[in-house]
Amino acid sequence: MPDEYVKKVNEAVGFIKQKVGANFTPHASLTLGSGLGKLAELIKPVALIPYADIPHFPQTTVAGHEGMLVVGTLEDVPILGFKGRKHYYEVAHLPDAMDQVTFYVQVAASLGSKVCMTTNAAGGLNHTFKIGDLMVIRSHIGLFLPNPLLGPHHDFGNNLYFQPLNDMYSFDLLKLFKSISPQIREGIYVAWSGRTYETQAESLLLRKLGADATGMSTIPEIIVAHNRGMQTLGVSIITNVIAEDGTNATNHEEVTAVLNNQTTENKLFTTFRSFFQKLKVIG
Repeated sequence: MPDEYVKKVNEAVGFIKQKVGANFTPHASLTLGSGLGKLAELIKPVALIPYADIPHFPQTTVAGHEGMLVVGTLEDVPILGFKGRKHYYEVAHLPDAMDQVTFYVQVAASLGSKVCMTTNAAGGLNHTFKIGDLMVIRSHIGLFLPNPLLGPHHDFGNNLYFQPLNDMYSFDLLKLFKSISPQIREGIYVAWSGRTYETQAESLLLRKLGADATGMSTIPEIIVAHNRGMQTLGVSIITNVIAEDGTNATNHEEVTAVLNNQTTENKLFTTFRSFFQKLKVIG
């Protein structure tokens, strides 16, 4: 019996190809997390496609996640820009929750994208971090979200059933991103299901586990991208710093306000433009 999920991914891919033309092959995909949709302004568009128009594409429901696919070039790199993502906490009650969360990654891989770059807003657990810092993810702790490869194996032709994760974050892409500025941090990201922020005890536990930043996304997408053979890069924008006693006194509005700050916005635009300039050179 054909895999219905694979069929749905292929139908979405076929629709996007009709919109952008058969000659467009993306080199990279860029996921723009909470409040980060403005980075799509860096993309010279070939097509703007609402998620609602794409067959089977999960719709965004969270503020700061517009729900738009921007297809085009960023510093001459062919790219898929995903303005918004589906979080596990939005669909946790559904049996296909993780398939929905990672649907866009499957689409990007099937369209030919070689690089999967994800962004997120995160709380800083590391005492040395400051609000507005960028942290490139070196590794992650994924104990608190279901693994997206659980359940039926969706066979796309070359993705493994049992997936090693030792090299899942591309060292070459990490090094390239860090070369942009000495102020860019590097660390370990941990994701919870949400929609609650961490308790004091949980924050202290995460520090003991070695985590530098915490959020509610990214890990499922990175695992699936790695499973599909893509090079992966994760970048966290630190929107609040958790106090030394573990207190996490933040809310979604404060997170969004940090991302709308002009200084933070300028840093993001400059950094991402520089990264794709470098990515264009190495291919």
